[in-house]
Amino acid sequence: MSIKRGYTSAVLRVDLTNGVIHKEPLGETFARTYIGGRGFTSRLQYDLIPKDVDPLGPENVLIIAPGALTGTPAPSSSRFLVAGRSPLTGILGDANSGGFFGAILKRAGYSLVLIHGKSPHPVYLWIDDDHVELRDAHHLWGKDVHQTTDAIQREEGRGFRVAAIGQAGENLVHLAGIIVDKDHAAARTGLGAVMGSKQLKAIAVRASKSIPLSDPATFNQLVAELREIERTDKRAQDFKVRGTLGTLMDHHTVIGALNTRNYQFGQFEGKEKIDNGALAQYLVRTTGCYRCSLRPDKYCRVGEGEFAGTEVGGPEYSTAVAFGSAVGNDNLAAILKGNDLANRYGMDTIDLGGVIAFSMELYQRGILTKDDTDGLELEWGNYHAMLELIERIAFRKGPFADLLANGVHIAAQGIGRGAERYAVHVKGMTPAPLDARAVKVYNFRYAVGPRGADHLRISAPGGYALDEVPLLEAAEKLCYWQGIIAIPDLMGLCKFAYTYYTETPEKALHRTLDIVPALYTAATGFELTSDELLETAARVTNVERAHNCRLGLTSKDDTLPPRFTEDPMPAGPAKGKVYDILEPMKEAWYTVQGWNTETGIPKRERFEELGLKDIADDLERHGIDIS
Repeated sequence: MSIKRGYTSAVLRVDLTNGVIHKEPLGETFARTYIGGRGFTSRLQYDLIPKDVDPLGPENVLIIAPGALTGTPAPSSSRFLVAGRSPLTGILGDANSGGFFGAILKRAGYSLVLIHGKSPHPVYLWIDDDHVELRDAHHLWGKDVHQTTDAIQREEGRGFRVAAIGQAGENLVHLAGIIVDKDHAAARTGLGAVMGSKQLKAIAVRASKSIPLSDPATFNQLVAELREIERTDKRAQDFKVRGTLGTLMDHHTVIGALNTRNYQFGQFEGKEKIDNGALAQYLVRTTGCYRCSLRPDKYCRVGEGEFAGTEVGGPEYSTAVAFGSAVGNDNLAAILKGNDLANRYGMDTIDLGGVIAFSMELYQRGILTKDDTDGLELEWGNYHAMLELIERIAFRKGPFADLLANGVHIAAQGIGRGAERYAVHVKGMTPAPLDARAVKVYNFRYAVGPRGADHLRISAPGGYALDEVPLLEAAEKLCYWQGIIAIPDLMGLCKFAYTYYTETPEKALHRTLDIVPALYTAATGFELTSDELLETAARVTNVERAHNCRLGLTSKDDTLPPRFTEDPMPAGPAKGKVYDILEPMKEAWYTVQGWNTETGIPKRERFEELGLKDIADDLERHGIDIS
């Protein structure tokens, strides 16, 4: 049965190998079971990507899914997911982005895009409402993201929104992301390299339609309520002014948890030169994504000095740390330049900064010398070397940068000589800037994230205070909020607006569990309760866990790097702290999830509770014990 209400009904299936494009209806049962966005991508990764698929081979499937409310008049309804087997980690991969691309894709009529195979030559996917074509991209191959976007818009019109890869994606750099509207990124897990492996340079989309709503009057009333809540929420209004850089860097410095010199320290002596106050000298305007009234994003321009002329959308907090405190750099203009290069070449700033910081620590310790680094002096704070290395990694220029282009885990293995001891990652992915030693229970999320060291799958109001709570109780709270945080991913909504930046937990719960289900019903005509929504979130979480279990991951892979578990914080408010609760926290987490406490694998009973008997059966066929 195909959907006739609310959802845009088309699934767009693209066979790059044969140049065939096919449209099919979106099944109602599938849509109601997985809702949209991350629900679609996680289930389809399980169904479409077998265990032995090479992430950079033609059998990997690139999956693009806006959320159920993406592109509607709902506030901050910009988000969409890109997914596929990750070249960076070799496991489940996805990346979430805002901007305008996802909303326009949904308004063009597509709730799901499935890209199979590999083109024999460079192409881009052209979507103009119902008209879809693969077009030659020889003239775009070798160009950066900005050049590619500008060229497509000159050829096709400014109304087209573009998601593109830069040279990093073309060169199969495992840190490569997909850049949207020039300054927004579906950055994590290396999916830009998947696009590059398929010789798909870009996707350009234009839409002339709006999304039909089942009950527009009710929908608009709910939108008005959300706008009023946002207007009167003090924390949301503070975020509007300070953004992620202002709200997070200050707080993480106070508690001694700011990633400094590859997580060796928790405070940076140059913080005031790179924080939100310092950024004011470069700030041109603030911007926002589709239907965002907060408009917290920064757009900056450097007017003088060696980086004069640099213009960039950013930096967000994670980027300011990646090219700032993480590498010992207090030159803010150089951070902006690094941000611009990462966007143009198409790379994830967190993993890029992580591999550079790792290299600088090895240089500090004498494990690497100039002979190893192809002549670069990787001393802390050497921003010229940092910027040179960003370019070399994007082009895999020289043996050293070519190795770093595979990410910190593979780079550490290739370097040897004890380098792995200083590689800060989980399952191959660099954590967010918040040091796990200073905030222990909350940052257990790094250990169990399905993508690797993930900070976006679990978040909770009061999470920083959970170290004072008994572990089982803390795990229960994290598990509950894991479900809440999944809701924006399913619906295509911004977590900042709906969950992260809210004055009280009650306001976040009212938004996500009262208003969002009502919005969904008003949009689609399908009834949805808060309990059903949370059940869907749990279903998706367990599908993701099953995906990685089928690949062979177990409890042994839910770990943290030695930097956190063995090295006490040397100074600052968190001095002396080390991450010493990993094993008891794992036992508590597996217990509240309904997973085997020895292996970390979900039990058959849990799968069947969530309507996932087929996955339980499949895991058993793969010889995996789910008892």
